[in-house]
Amino acid sequence: MALSECGNGHIYDSDQYASCPYCNGNGNRIDFDAAAGDSDIGKTAPVGGGFGPAMQRPSGGMEIGATVAPQSYRKKQEQMEDVGKTVGVFQKSMNLEPVVGWLVCIEGADKGKDYRIWARNNTIGRSEKMDICITGDETISRENHARLAYDEKYNNFHLIPAESTNNIYLNDEPVYIPVKLGAYDVIEFGETKLLFVPFCNEKFTWKNGISQGE
Repeated sequence: MALSECGNGHIYDSDQYASCPYCNGNGNRIDFDAAAGDSDIGKTAPVGGGFGPAMQRPSGGMEIGATVAPQSYRKKQEQMEDVGKTVGVFQKSMNLEPVVGWLVCIEGADKGKDYRIWARNNTIGRSEKMDICITGDETISRENHARLAYDEKYNNFHLIPAESTNNIYLNDEPVYIPVKLGAYDVIEFGETKLLFVPFCNEKFTWKNGISQGE
């Protein structure tokens, strides 16, 4: 078998077909958006558990036999998703998106890794689409496990529960509604613990610079 990719992003066996059978109507078109529709990829594992035998994956993280979209198709999808994106206040005024703090993993599969917090409402999950992407813990939802919001007007941070099926904890207390964060608070998502380190605080903001207080 010799796999080839046509100009429209279809993968076909060039040993069997002189040209792309999908474009020429000799085969069924592959729907990459639905290729893994019935698989278990992206499901959140319960805390303390794992994926059962029916959900085992090879080391690469993809279900055996799952169809993967060619790179050219994925790039087109990413370009389409970028169109019409909302631009943050700071990003518009400064021509960049400044960091306002960090989350540092102090316990879990990604221990030692840090994650930047941007000057807006930050999404958290395992997906690369998330602003804060925590890939090593399958007990964290793929998308919108929680959100961490920075409010430029009041110069504060809030942790906001989103679509997680597992509990979220702040300093060992369960979180069910938005809560204000303080420096060095410990946030627990699934089997991961993160230390909150603010950069913007009473001594510095991007709007006012360094405070000259006493």
